[in-house]
Amino acid sequence: MKRNTVITTVVLIALFGAIIFTLAKNKKEVESQKQLKTDVSEIATTTALAEMKETNSILNLVGTAMPDKEVTVASESAGKIVQLNFKIGDFVNKGTVLAKIDDTYKRLSLENAQLNYNKYKEDYERFQVLRKGDAVSETQLRDMKVAYENASIQLENAKKQLEDTKVVAPFSGFITSKNTELGAYVNVNTAIAGIADIAQLKVTLAVSESNAYLLRAGQQVNVRTDVYPGVVYKGTIANISPKGSSAHTYPIEIMIANNAKNPLKAGTYLNVEVNTGKTGKALMIPRDAIVSTVKDPSVYVVNNGIAHLSKITTGQDYNSYLEVTSGLKEGDQVVTSGQINLADGAKVSIIKN
Repeated sequence: MKRNTVITTVVLIALFGAIIFTLAKNKKEVESQKQLKTDVSEIATTTALAEMKETNSILNLVGTAMPDKEVTVASESAGKIVQLNFKIGDFVNKGTVLAKIDDTYKRLSLENAQLNYNKYKEDYERFQVLRKGDAVSETQLRDMKVAYENASIQLENAKKQLEDTKVVAPFSGFITSKNTELGAYVNVNTAIAGIADIAQLKVTLAVSESNAYLLRAGQQVNVRTDVYPGVVYKGTIANISPKGSSAHTYPIEIMIANNAKNPLKAGTYLNVEVNTGKTGKALMIPRDAIVSTVKDPSVYVVNNGIAHLSKITTGQDYNSYLEVTSGLKEGDQVVTSGQINLADGAKVSIIKN
């Protein structure tokens, strides 16, 4: 019995020793990994210098063509649709009947209103004659006049209700949506169709504060699109908002005459070129250096191998470069790639300038 106890004790001691050995080994490996991670502390980046560059007077903007006028035409009467005279893509003229709603009861109401009107008109004319002969009183004539005028109002109301059974195009344009089908029952204000006038197109853009002061209403612009390479559309700055957003951008509206030979569709991306007349030099950095967005930009500036996050203010857009109006000075080294791994105060190694 004692022998078994001794054997058991020896086994337990050996097992306990093996566990301690394994834990010590694992701890050493973890500390080794930590040490390895600590040693790899520099983040590889590429950088570029903030430098003065020649500027041209052309301001490049990107926007989307939108219809000059666009509405959803709705029913002004309730009932079943008995005619549907359009499909998506059709061009319709102003006043074209797009749809017709069952007007049976409206026509009967109009006929009844017309009969009442004719009756009261004749009675009123007769009462006027009788009044001259003192055959009716002034009060009776006045009451008949009121009845005649009320019949006239009812007739006009019945005409309007009958007219409301026709859904017409409010202006000339293209059908952009079809919201119902023949035989469907519609209520008042049910959408029937979308219509857009693209004889003229408008582009609404947001420009920076510095650019907004270089532009003016009535200024001519050139518009291009990748859809028609080499084709230039002429446009005009119609409006510049007098109030900027919290990001110091100002909405402007540009009107473009559409081209019958190379017609633009609403929703097409457009490149707008505006000659600002401003030339000279400006402090610029690559667009790739921007962290977050151009509206709220920051960059990482490298100084003695340390990356510091700095807020900046940008000016004009020169495609792959941006003008910097504050927050940097000439010669500052900004990170152009590797920012995703950076934090303020991180150590960096520059692999390319």
